[in-house]
Amino acid sequence: MSGKRVSIGLKPGVQKRAEEWVSDAAKPESEPSEEGARTVVTKRLTIDISEDLHRALKVKAATEGVKMADLVRAWITERCAS
Repeated sequence: MSGKRVSIGLKPGVQKRAEEWVSDAAKPESEPSEEGARTVVTKRLTIDISEDLHRALKVKAATEGVKMADLVRAWITERCAS
């Protein structure tokens, strides 16, 4: 081998889109609140759960006709609201 390195560049525009994606992620998301004009900043929460627990959560959400995330948010609000 000659030791020559060939770099493979990104497709045109990919770097710019990636930079926009990162900068957009830093901006807080706004949700309308019950109080009207107040902005609610949201944060993402990632947890690991067993397949069985995930399946049970999915069934519960489907049975109640709600999204899994909404169900979890309601449970957290119930438990943490003081």
